[in-house]
Amino acid sequence: MTRRPLLLMLMACAAVLAQQQLLLRQPPRLLRLVPQQVQSGSAALDLQFSRPMNRPRVNEATRITPTVPHQWLGETTPLRMVIDAEVVLTAPLELSIAGADQRGLPLGEQQWWWDPRPWLIATRPVPGGEQVQLQTRSGEWMPISRVWPAIPSVVPLGNGRGIALVGRDQNGTEQVWWDQLKPRSTANRLAALGPPTLSRTEPLLKGEVLFAHLSSNLNGDLLVQSGGFQPGSDQALLLQADGKRKALALKPSGPMQLLPAGGGVVMPTYDGLSLRPLQATEQKPQMLPGSRELGAFCGASGRAVLVRHWPDYRRSIELVVPGQAPKQLHLGDQAVLGVACDNRGKRIWAVLGRWEQQRGNHELVLISDAGEMTQRRVLAPWTLKAGSPIQWNPVTNQLLMTLTRPNQSHARAGLIDSDSLKLIKVINTPISEAQWLHAG
Repeated sequence: MTRRPLLLMLMACAAVLAQQQLLLRQPPRLLRLVPQQVQSGSAALDLQFSRPMNRPRVNEATRITPTVPHQWLGETTPLRMVIDAEVVLTAPLELSIAGADQRGLPLGEQQWWWDPRPWLIATRPVPGGEQVQLQTRSGEWMPISRVWPAIPSVVPLGNGRGIALVGRDQNGTEQVWWDQLKPRSTANRLAALGPPTLSRTEPLLKGEVLFAHLSSNLNGDLLVQSGGFQPGSDQALLLQADGKRKALALKPSGPMQLLPAGGGVVMPTYDGLSLRPLQATEQKPQMLPGSRELGAFCGASGRAVLVRHWPDYRRSIELVVPGQAPKQLHLGDQAVLGVACDNRGKRIWAVLGRWEQQRGNHELVLISDAGEMTQRRVLAPWTLKAGSPIQWNPVTNQLLMTLTRPNQSHARAGLIDSDSLKLIKVINTPISEAQWLHAG
């Protein structure tokens, strides 16, 4: 009676050991490719393998077409391939992935395609109101939201896997919705690459709100600030990329912005700007006193650009480096209508404007982190649409702006070379606002 259970146990252990030996002799496999947003290069891709890999062997055996400078990071799995910051991509990359794991077993060569270029999305006027649409590589427009009477706000999620929007009905009340997108920026066939597809649409808040403000970080987390019709109904809700929800006990005096790398939020107060962690810690919030507003984050480098308002109506542009006092880059009597910066905070773009002869005169300038104005270009006959962002993308090294001109009822999307500030192209499609959507 005691021998049979013991025999069965021994047989089970032998089967497990045999299975382990069989698995150990199997070659490594490439499980998935996951694009990443980084500040050290123009684009990055994580490669997840079934086994810990030998990074030098993978680096030596893998080929990229066209050949672009890059580096490999990581020790086992995943390994991260980072395209150098100076690289400008105009087409997809072909990857011939090969190498060996740490036991020396070879990885069979695999062919993949990767297109890290962003997608241009815009709020467009359509019959019945407005709709968020995406422009394909061929120039056609495809819808990625339902039609609303008005869409006052759209925020692409930082991981490229969706958009959040505020839709307004005929009564002026607002709702917050989320459109989940399925990226197609990596594929084993070139023909399988394409724009993301809409997979799900759902409301993020129950019912209607009086107002809502949205912010996202590179992880894909979403901060929703909203206020209802009853006193004390204001709330700040953090919707994490993994689906978890967390109410934040914060009382800001205006719209908050999530830090790109995650973990914190910039909150306006009546005394200035406050940098606070999202998780409760003993660390005191950092304060920047004075009449300042956040202009732009510089990727995930921790740097940011602020716009400061002075009592004599002058405006200054400041660069904030973690652990240092704000550094003034520009001071003048022109209005600062918008700012942007590259991932490392080395290049800062700004649109300066003043009213002359009953019309706005807008100028785009490029400023170094030392405060030197290296390029400037008048935007006439175009002007930056009031309240719209300036967005820089490292993959194409282009600025995206929402431009208006006299006698036009709707704006246009403008693509601008980040170095020369030359206007590359104005897309002749009526829009309300244009933004970049990362290739997730």
